[in-house]
Amino acid sequence: MERGIHTYKEILSQGETWRSTIQSMTVPQKELKDWIRKPWDEVIFTGCGSTYYLSLSAAAIWQSITGIRARAVPASELWLFPEAVLTAGNKLLIAVSRSGETSETLHAVNKFEALDNKDWLAITCYGERELALRAPFRLLAERAQEQSVAQTRSFSSMYILSQHAAGLTGNDDNYLANLASIPNAFERLIHKYEPLANELAQNDELQHFVFLGSGVNFGLACEAMLKMKEMSLSVSESFHFLEYRHGPKSMVTPSTLVIGMLNDRARNQEMKVLEEMQDMGAIVLAIDDTVDDIPADYVVEIQSGLNSLERGPLLLPVLQLLAYYRSMEKGLNPDRPKNLDAVVVL
Repeated sequence: MERGIHTYKEILSQGETWRSTIQSMTVPQKELKDWIRKPWDEVIFTGCGSTYYLSLSAAAIWQSITGIRARAVPASELWLFPEAVLTAGNKLLIAVSRSGETSETLHAVNKFEALDNKDWLAITCYGERELALRAPFRLLAERAQEQSVAQTRSFSSMYILSQHAAGLTGNDDNYLANLASIPNAFERLIHKYEPLANELAQNDELQHFVFLGSGVNFGLACEAMLKMKEMSLSVSESFHFLEYRHGPKSMVTPSTLVIGMLNDRARNQEMKVLEEMQDMGAIVLAIDDTVDDIPADYVVEIQSGLNSLERGPLLLPVLQLLAYYRSMEKGLNPDRPKNLDAVVVL
């Protein structure tokens, strides 16, 4: 079979997959609504790899919308060091796993339950696997299942589910309604910017990829970094925007592509970082809903009309294509990255 065919199809199918995922959440959910709106003291998101990065952004959204303290921890930390993770009070655990079979995530749930914590929610793509079958409540993105090892449509679809859960908890009908418009921007985005992703991927002078994001966008920057690393075996890093000044910028050269995922709240400060990186010789790609006056060599303009807490899934597809095309340019197979498996089972 042609290399990369599954990854490419899965990236390009995201608009349809998101629409299906969102539609699945419109069915009556009274029991879920009543349960998820309990008076939590803290919400803990957990996962591994991509789903840990998803958890970072999901926790930021949850706390911003609901006002309830939320944080993300890798599943292995909860499993191996529960005393350093869990605090007193009424806690909700949200376990995120594409496969529903990742050992560390299942061990983390076991540890959580063993300490007499029974409230947890699964977000996954497989309803008939262990995580979903055991969960008191579950949110499923079954249309987002993948044949590729690297997560693309599964990540973005589970991210949408986490957004929906935050909107339900916060009783924010306007936020939930805005999520329904996310798929509408996908086709235009891909049609306009797929050629740019291909162009940058074929630029052999670019050897160092840096992904910057602040607030809710930091976890997404980490995920974009991971896609570039997994698929193309390229040197890639991720940082909070302003943290990049504190040491890491010493690595900037003309072979560095700095990708900035701009946040409405911090846009002015983030643009100063991008301008500084240009002055240091880096090539800069900026992603924002509108791109007026952004100091960048290349821009991706989403044009969704959504704010930073809403448009997150739309930041990813062009960067997934960048990783895909870079992998193809290097003669690799993005469907089956080196040394990786779709599920880590210990």
